[in-house]
Amino acid sequence: MKTRRKSTVQYTLLALASLILYLPVMNHASRLHADFGFHIGHALRMPDKLDHITAPLFHAIFLSIHRMLGLPHQLAALTAILLVMIPVPLIAYALFKQRVGEHIPDGALMAVALGLTIMAPITIWTSIYMIGYLNPIVFHNPTSIAVRLFIIPVSVLAFRAFRNQTYRDLNHRVYIILLSAVLVILMILAKPSFALALLPGCCVFAIWRYLRGGSVDWRLLAFGLLLPGLLMLGVMALLSYVDYDDGSAIEIGFLTFMTLYVPAWRIPIQLMLSIVFPVGVRILYARQARQNLFLSFAWTVFACALPVTYLLYESGPRVWHGNFLWTSYSAVFLLMFASMLFLLEQYVREFRRGCGSLQIFGLRFTWRFAFALFLFGLHVIGGIAYYLRFLTVQHI
Repeated sequence: MKTRRKSTVQYTLLALASLILYLPVMNHASRLHADFGFHIGHALRMPDKLDHITAPLFHAIFLSIHRMLGLPHQLAALTAILLVMIPVPLIAYALFKQRVGEHIPDGALMAVALGLTIMAPITIWTSIYMIGYLNPIVFHNPTSIAVRLFIIPVSVLAFRAFRNQTYRDLNHRVYIILLSAVLVILMILAKPSFALALLPGCCVFAIWRYLRGGSVDWRLLAFGLLLPGLLMLGVMALLSYVDYDDGSAIEIGFLTFMTLYVPAWRIPIQLMLSIVFPVGVRILYARQARQNLFLSFAWTVFACALPVTYLLYESGPRVWHGNFLWTSYSAVFLLMFASMLFLLEQYVREFRRGCGSLQIFGLRFTWRFAFALFLFGLHVIGGIAYYLRFLTVQHI
């Protein structure tokens, strides 16, 4: 009972900290016209005119709050976005606690989980849209925020297909497959972007595992991920490019969209500044990282996201929208989470072996762990700078 009460207090404190962190910036974002105004307008038309419905989950949540509680549009949008933002650090914290909670203080894990949801690229050239960087968090677009709610749980379920995990019985197998399918559908209803990297990433990783003699749960992969995912992507494409025909189409062109905003020579630099922490972890723990399946899976998904972002763009009226950027933005968030989970697991292994000559707050670290944590901190500082800069924006 005491353990349960303590756990409830911890999650409540983390939720309150998340609310305090997100409320000012999201209140500001929801008052700007830009993307929030665009999606509020679509949500209000949704019951009567089903056109251009490409990310209806946020619309449905907003509309339910607006109509059931009678809140004004801006306040209903703010409430809706906070409802999908606050659970994200709670999910990350729960998984951190499950894997390494016995050896790392709860407060430290809570801080890391919260930092994970505010981190951004290390910026040299700054702009409010951060074009050229792969930014795991944005504040101006509600649907890209909504999809982040599903990135970790769907990825963990997808990874189950490669872990050689057994099922208690047939009912348990069916439950996991149905749960995965439902979450994939909801994720695509939130925004199709992450699925454009996750589904091919799962296929590539499954082939790699199969060729190396590893186990693959083909039923979970097919019926829990690929089938519902491909069907939903087909529906979303139909609604976006056929039912809502504004002259836009998907085109192929290397860096065509990004070079509308930034010089081509900057883009490789901005890419590296977006993933300093994951690359640092991969280098500092090279041997261990090669052996970590979940980290390899996250890198595979990220690798599948890059061609979507750098090769695809929309022609016509949506040429300036950059809707394929969101795929890499979502994949970077998964990569950041997987890298941090891996790093925390390495700390536990080093702690058990008595390694570490550096002590901070009574905890013993190795120098490479401390340096990796420093790289994470640089991304958090980048996120704080982006947060403060966004609060000064009056027009988007």
